[in-house]
Amino acid sequence: MGLDITAYSKLKKLDVLFNSDGEPVDPVTREPVDQYYRVRENNDFPGRADGLEDGACYSFAESEDVFSRSYGGYTFWRETLAKLAGYPLRSFLNFGVQENRHAASAWFGKVPDGAPFVELVYFSDCEGCIGPVVAAKLLRDFQEFDERAKAIGSERFYSGYCQLKRGLELASDGGALEFS
Repeated sequence: MGLDITAYSKLKKLDVLFNSDGEPVDPVTREPVDQYYRVRENNDFPGRADGLEDGACYSFAESEDVFSRSYGGYTFWRETLAKLAGYPLRSFLNFGVQENRHAASAWFGKVPDGAPFVELVYFSDCEGCIGPVVAAKLLRDFQEFDERAKAIGSERFYSGYCQLKRGLELASDGGALEFS
């Protein structure tokens, strides 16, 4: 098990009804909708899905699986991203063990809103979506920090960085990043 991130571009809201199984159907023909993306906003992180309607179904121009890691692998990757952004180390209890992480500064509100990557570092590692508004902001962060990310010297980190940057390019084009 782990985190999978799918990117969608050019979302257009569909007019659908939902059958007894909760699946979308055409309101006229009652036929199942074959290809769609259904927004699942994570209410623990308000604003991340800005530009999309929670629970609505959308058609899309393109979708791409852009990132896949174990939960632990993603936690390590996200920690590297927080360090790259210059977040200070913060001590916290993790299941009874005292740890220090850069990402914890974002988790505990010690990084200002709008800081580089904060909308990603302080976001679920397993569910929810990032809408086109936040994706566009994150894409600017990824573009601005690209050379510094490459300079870290970790092929695994930079590969994930490029994968997510590609996903943000799609999502910022009227789309979304889906975390599942």
